[in-house]
Amino acid sequence: MVKRTEKSVRPEATLAHLSTSVSIKTMRNMYSKSIATVAAFLCATSISMANPTSINLQKPVLQQDTVKSASKSTSHIVSSTKNGHKGNYIYINNGAHVEIKYNGNIVLTDNFKDVKSIAPKGYLHYLKKENGEKRELQIESDKNGQLSRTYFVNGKQVAYEPAGKQWLQQAMPDIITKTGIGLEAMVQDVYKKRGAKGVLAEADKLNSDNSKLRMISYLMAQPNLPTSDLKLALQHAATTSSSDYELSKILRKVSAADLAKDDVAISYLQATQKISSDYEMRKALTHLLEVPNLSSKAAGMAVKTLTSVASDYEKSKVIQQLAGQKNFFTDNYKATFEAIRSISSDYEKSKSISSIVSKQQLSQAQYQALFPVVTTISSDYEKSKVLRNIAPKIPDNATALREDYKKAAKTINSDYEYRKAIDALK
Repeated sequence: MVKRTEKSVRPEATLAHLSTSVSIKTMRNMYSKSIATVAAFLCATSISMANPTSINLQKPVLQQDTVKSASKSTSHIVSSTKNGHKGNYIYINNGAHVEIKYNGNIVLTDNFKDVKSIAPKGYLHYLKKENGEKRELQIESDKNGQLSRTYFVNGKQVAYEPAGKQWLQQAMPDIITKTGIGLEAMVQDVYKKRGAKGVLAEADKLNSDNSKLRMISYLMAQPNLPTSDLKLALQHAATTSSSDYELSKILRKVSAADLAKDDVAISYLQATQKISSDYEMRKALTHLLEVPNLSSKAAGMAVKTLTSVASDYEKSKVIQQLAGQKNFFTDNYKATFEAIRSISSDYEKSKSISSIVSKQQLSQAQYQALFPVVTTISSDYEKSKVLRNIAPKIPDNATALREDYKKAAKTINSDYEYRKAIDALK
């Protein structure tokens, strides 16, 4: 006879089974409720469709969304391309649609309200749709440079005189602003009559920062521009531009001859401080530091400007550029060393110091000011490398300087790198 033994059931197994049963029951209840909810919704929807006045939950939401969308600005450039004397421009501004296409060198009349000439086989097409009305003007030049003008209103050709001519005169400031056609000649004309302040006043009337900067650039290109006018142009560029790239580009158009003048260099550096991009800042500073006759004062200001550069790489690049300035360190070595101290990267800090050591003949006082900066390098390898670059520069009889070198070497934790630094001094 075989004796049956009942299996013992573990309490936790019973609980798990009970939990599973409860979960299944719960899920079934939830499923039933969901079916009921969906059915109720479908029923309500059917009632709504049968009697639209019974439910009107969506209307307030739609009204609110409509108000929001109406308040948003719809001003944007759809397309803008320019290559020499050829351009294609499409612009939408709060319902107004503007298209400008042109090809060939276009010369405006003296009052800048009409087209004087277009290069043979060139053209200027201007189209504007606004308030339900579409106007279009086509000015084309044949192979001999003779101009023909065609004017359309809502797709129908209309006599150019007088309505088309009047419309062109009204549209010409917009064409000049958007394309730059005639802008250089306009700057020359205004400058002759009203000087730099007159040009800058006209620039302020434009809505486009790019057009304003273009006018300032043309002003800066005027032959024999007085220093006072150049300084005004630089100051205006700094306050006008919202683009780091455009501001850096216009600053780098200032000639080396002008930057050799302290007052121009100071205005230039004040303008560079408006640049947020470390990359564009470095390009602007490098352009200044490449000036052969740059004064020590201007170079010193360039070092102070470095404090606003966050990138260790870009900061190091500028310091390496400064290292090549032969007459710079006499007055500005302390400020330069402080700029190096602010570099976080051991690698970039090492490159900056090594560049100065290799390009400058430092005095004992300058080396003594440099050693505390060297000790801020965390990497034993980079610190040892910098000290080994300095070692050949220290005379055998410079006892005090050699002791400063050894103190700096003692901050190296690696025995191997420390020994290499000390051996280099022998």
